[in-house]
Amino acid sequence: MKNLKGFLVWGAVFGSIVMFTIIFFAISFLYRNSIISEAMKTSRNIADMTSNTIYHVMKRGWSRDEVKEVVESQKELFKRTPYSIEIFRGKTVEELYGRIEQPPMDRTALDVFKSGVEEVIEYDKSIRYIYPLKAKSECLGCHSNARVGDVLGIIDIKSNLSTIISETNKRILLIMLMLLPIPIVGSYIVSTYLSNKVKRPAESLHQKISDVNKLKDLSRIELEKLNLTFDEFNRLRDAMAETINRLREIAVDKDILEFEIKVLEKFIITTEVVKDWKEHVKHLLIEVNRLMDVYCLFSLFVVNKEAYELEIFWRNVPHEETKKMFERIIKRKVMAQPLFRDLNSLSINHNIALPFAPLPILREDRVEVQTKSLILESPGIGGIIGIGLNVEFGDDPVRSLVIEGVLSTLLNVIGSVKAIYKYTKDLEYYATRDPLTDLFNQRVFWEILGKETERSKRHRLKFAVMLIDIDNFKVINNIYGHIFGDRFLAEIANIIKKTFRGDDIVCRYESDAFGVIVLESDAEHAFSVANRLRTSINDFSLKAPDGTSVKATVSTGIVIFPDHAETPRELFIVVESMMEKAKATGKDKILIPTLEDIEGIFKGLGEKNIIITNAIEHRKIIPYFQPIMNAKTMRIEGYETLMRIELEDRVMTASEFIESASDIGLVSRMEYLLMERVFEKVKKTGYDGLIFMNISPKALIFSEYIPTVRGMVKQYGIDHSKIVFEITERDTVKNLRLIEKFVDELKSEGFKFAVDDFGSGFSSFQYIKHFPIDFVKLEGEFIRGLSTKGIVDKVIAESIATFCKGVNIKTIAEFVENEETLEAVKEMGIDYVQGYYIGRPTADLI
Repeated sequence: MKNLKGFLVWGAVFGSIVMFTIIFFAISFLYRNSIISEAMKTSRNIADMTSNTIYHVMKRGWSRDEVKEVVESQKELFKRTPYSIEIFRGKTVEELYGRIEQPPMDRTALDVFKSGVEEVIEYDKSIRYIYPLKAKSECLGCHSNARVGDVLGIIDIKSNLSTIISETNKRILLIMLMLLPIPIVGSYIVSTYLSNKVKRPAESLHQKISDVNKLKDLSRIELEKLNLTFDEFNRLRDAMAETINRLREIAVDKDILEFEIKVLEKFIITTEVVKDWKEHVKHLLIEVNRLMDVYCLFSLFVVNKEAYELEIFWRNVPHEETKKMFERIIKRKVMAQPLFRDLNSLSINHNIALPFAPLPILREDRVEVQTKSLILESPGIGGIIGIGLNVEFGDDPVRSLVIEGVLSTLLNVIGSVKAIYKYTKDLEYYATRDPLTDLFNQRVFWEILGKETERSKRHRLKFAVMLIDIDNFKVINNIYGHIFGDRFLAEIANIIKKTFRGDDIVCRYESDAFGVIVLESDAEHAFSVANRLRTSINDFSLKAPDGTSVKATVSTGIVIFPDHAETPRELFIVVESMMEKAKATGKDKILIPTLEDIEGIFKGLGEKNIIITNAIEHRKIIPYFQPIMNAKTMRIEGYETLMRIELEDRVMTASEFIESASDIGLVSRMEYLLMERVFEKVKKTGYDGLIFMNISPKALIFSEYIPTVRGMVKQYGIDHSKIVFEITERDTVKNLRLIEKFVDELKSEGFKFAVDDFGSGFSSFQYIKHFPIDFVKLEGEFIRGLSTKGIVDKVIAESIATFCKGVNIKTIAEFVENEETLEAVKEMGIDYVQGYYIGRPTADLI
């Protein structure tokens, strides 16, 4: 209803109809029950009367015909009433006096014969009463075959009450319909009266509110003088008046809001903004100037308490005097902040948004500078953001509120950009470096080994690859602890770095092993350098906490390209074999392979290829499952599938055969077999969590890969959203265009995508914008370093977690091997954890 009068009238009509309907059914129900109750009493009386009549007739010794005549007269007596009587003779009577013609008895009548208990059955508009005629002692004279209490017959009385009930309902309905107009007419009279009382003040209120077009029009509304007749309406009026008073204090005009919205729409951080954040701020300054006269924006940030960076963004080209004036104002503003009291190392950069026109010379008394500050304890960034604008805007309280909002948002945007920019720079550095030794890491070793192999092949050059392993380093770690072990390792790394030329590539390959690529070197030169290194390390010692001088030796393997091998994979296999042979034959040795050594190494590789081929032919490729746990709920929500080869005496891990399988081009076939075995197990166990599947970039070359996957998923009834395809960051960077197309097609099918070893590449964040990534698995070195209190590892892992959370990507920490590491990654906000502490890989899915 659109008006009070109509609402009341129709409300009353509806209420009257509902109420009369309820009353009608209530009266009908009560009257029906009353009729049925009375009918039950009457039925009992009829049964008693009939029973007594038969008893007295029988007592007088009447004949069978006389008894029959009495029974028929009883039936005739109630013929014109709602009641009908039927008397049934039992078997006891029939045995002496024979059968008589009577209707067949139903189950209810037979039950009364058996039980001897009267039965009352109530239907919707009728009742049935069955009364048993039991033998008394006086009856035994004629019924010699009966005993006292036996049922000789039954009286079945049926009463049809439908006519009585229907007639009664009609009378009740007629009376109710005659009374129905009374409340309707009454409600119409009352509603008309109430409507007239409220209508005039309501129209007055409506007119006052309709006249409001701007914020200042609110002051013209005076609601206190309006009397809306009823207390409830007046309370509503008072609440509206209070709301209007509050709006006068906090409301902002539409043009100001539109201005703020336009500016805020620009405050979205993307990878392009992170890469070139200064240009983004220039665009923001231009946007703000479309509605307000803003001369400049500035940001002053300190990074790790080392360098102050003051960036001033001018709308147009400022005069030198204006520059100096603003620098003085900014210094005054920021000196109040404890973090910025020491400005000796301040670096000032001026940026121009629109360099085609000069900025008018500004006077200090005509400029208003407003600032806001931000301190980020982690990653150690603090800053102040400011805005320089025409002084008249600073006096407007509404515009000042908007400026405050713009400053807050701009502060958060630039602060976040600076933080991410710093994270990115750190990651780009540490993605190539080992945090403990500051040497290149394993990833760089393989990248440069591949490039140097190609370069040397083109220019027909030789180079050497060394693998240097510290002998008995685990003993040092166990005796003196990890802290001393890390110091010892760092000192050894420093000796190795100083031994080689600046152009040679020195890497920490793994825990206590170092890889070196010696450029343009033959075997003689490589052996000479290795021998010099061995001497330096033999002369080195480091005092342990207990005062003991700890010494070490190294075992070194050397291989020469192209004398011993011609591919990076083969070079490493040979040099690793030589290093292991050096350790096995007494340690503190330097070994270069002989022809017999090389033949033995490659013979072993051939045997491995045979194992791989047989495993494919006989379907011995099996999946192992390692659990992935939600770090918050501590529940297992997924499993990573790992490839294994089942042999007669043991199970081969992927690290033993995957490189060989890749070299002979069988990885794709093995992945298909693994995927089929995984899906079989998922269907068999009914598992419905996430399944992470590792894929090789070589598999993506084949156009049938996705159709094959689609067919298997359909065959086994697997939910697409539960499958997460996983590829390493190194493979992602190498095959960017191929994988971008592949991932887009996977995502369109509903599958998920994960990047493994995230943070290990030279520029981990560069390609995120190319892929709709669902998960990233942090580079294992960062997670391993947490248990040894690695500050750099912690900062990098934390920065990746922060970045991924900002772009809605889930993070997974691998290599969680102990409680300490688990607690560390949970504190960082990493979403999922995986490692031996969570669970080792097993053949069981659940």
